[in-house]
Amino acid sequence: MKRTLLLGAAFVLMAGAAQAADLPRKMPVKAPPAPVWNWTGFYVGAYYGTSLSQSEATTDVVGGSVDLNDTGLTAGGTLGYNWQFSPTGLVGIEGDFGWLGTKRIFNDFDSTQTFGVKSTWYATLRGRLGYVTGPSVLYVTGGAAWVNAEESFGIPAAVSVTKETETGWTAGVGIETKLSRSWTTKTEYLYMDLGSSNVAGLAAPATTLTANYDNQFHVIKTGLNYKFGEPFELPIFLAPLSSPQRWAGFYAGVNLGGAISNVHLPSNTFSTGESDVNGTGFAGGGHVGYNMLVFSNWVAGVEGDIGYMGLSRNYSNWNNPGYQPGTETDWYATARARVGTSTGPAFLYATGGLAAVNVENSVVVGATRYSVDGTRIGWTFGGGIETELGSQWSARLESLYMDVGKETLTAPGGSVEFKNRFTVVRAGLSYKFGGPEIVTSRY
Repeated sequence: MKRTLLLGAAFVLMAGAAQAADLPRKMPVKAPPAPVWNWTGFYVGAYYGTSLSQSEATTDVVGGSVDLNDTGLTAGGTLGYNWQFSPTGLVGIEGDFGWLGTKRIFNDFDSTQTFGVKSTWYATLRGRLGYVTGPSVLYVTGGAAWVNAEESFGIPAAVSVTKETETGWTAGVGIETKLSRSWTTKTEYLYMDLGSSNVAGLAAPATTLTANYDNQFHVIKTGLNYKFGEPFELPIFLAPLSSPQRWAGFYAGVNLGGAISNVHLPSNTFSTGESDVNGTGFAGGGHVGYNMLVFSNWVAGVEGDIGYMGLSRNYSNWNNPGYQPGTETDWYATARARVGTSTGPAFLYATGGLAAVNVENSVVVGATRYSVDGTRIGWTFGGGIETELGSQWSARLESLYMDVGKETLTAPGGSVEFKNRFTVVRAGLSYKFGGPEIVTSRY
C-alpha cells in the first residue's frame, strides 16, 4: 500500500513541479486563451486491460508456503461523478464492475497436493483526487474492492474448492484526458488486496489440513467514458483538440513505479510438481526518445530506457523447507517503438521491442543453494497515455510486460526450469527539447 500511495503522490507532485518550471518560458509567448474544460458531472464508460494475480498459501500445521501467480484479461463498465472545485482541483467517486480473468492451478513441488486460485469478476468503489492540467487530469484513487474467487486445495484425487466473494481495499493512479467535451479516455492502474481466505482439504488420504490464501490482484486498464450534460458527439468522428505537432522531436525524462513478478517454475527433475515465485518491488530510471508526426494525428517514435528493478523473493516450499525457489532482479532496460494517436494535448500509444533484465534465479535443494545469474534478453510489449503539462513538459502512465525467456538451473541430481516474466507499471515526467509552441484548440 505504501508503494502505491507514494507512486500516486510522486505522480501528482512531478506534474505540479513541471508546470511551475515551464511558466517562465510561457510568459513571453502570446498564446490564444485556453479553453475552459468542465469535468463536473456524471459519466459512464467501458474498459479493457490486463489482470495479474499473486497469491500465497500457508498453513499453521506445516512450515513453508506456496506461491501462485497468473496473468489474464479484464473488461467491464464504469460509473462515476466528478466535482471540479477549482481550475486545477478535482474530487470524485467511481464504481466499476468487470471480468477478472486469472486462473492458476498446479500440483505443488514434492508435496503431492494441488493448489489453485481462480478469479471471475471484481468490483470497486473508490474516491478520486485529481490535478487538472488543461484537458487532462492526473489522479490518485482508493477505496473498497470485491473479488469473486475460487481457492483449491487437496490431493489430486480429492481437491476441495471454496467459492466466495472476498472483500478488501484498493489503491491506484491514472491519467484521463478529453477527446471532446463529452468523451474522455483514461489509463489506470489498481492494486487490490483481498486479505485471507481458507479452504480445508485432504493433505493425505486420511489427513485434513486448512490452507490459508492471501490474495492480491493488479489491474491495468484503458477506458472510454461519456460525460452527461454536454453536446453529444460520436467518438469515431472526433478531430484532434489541437495540433499533434507538439509531440514531434527529441525528449528525455525520468520514471518511477513498481515491478511485479510473474515467474513460473513449470518443470524440474526432482519431482513431478511445479512452483511459482511472486514478488513486487520498486522500479525507477530514465528514458530518452524521438517522436515524429505521421499522417494527420498519428505519432510514431523510438524510445530507450534503463532503470532499477528491485524484485527479491525466495521462500521455503510447503512442507519441504529443503526446497526454496527464488528470483532477484536489479536492473532492466528496453529499446522500443511507440505508435499511437494524438488528441493534440495527449498521446495514446502502444509500444513494443526488446527487453533486457539482470536476473538471478536460485533454488535451495537440501542444505545447498544453487543459482544462475546474468542478463537475459527477450521482448516487451505495453502501452500508455502521455499528456502535456506545458509547452515542453509532459506526464505519462504506462505498463510494460517483459518476457526474457527460460533459464535452466542445474544442481547435483537434477535441474529446475524458470520462466522469467515481469511487469512494470510506472509514471513518468518528460522534457521535450526545442522552443515552445503556440497550441490552438478547436474549442
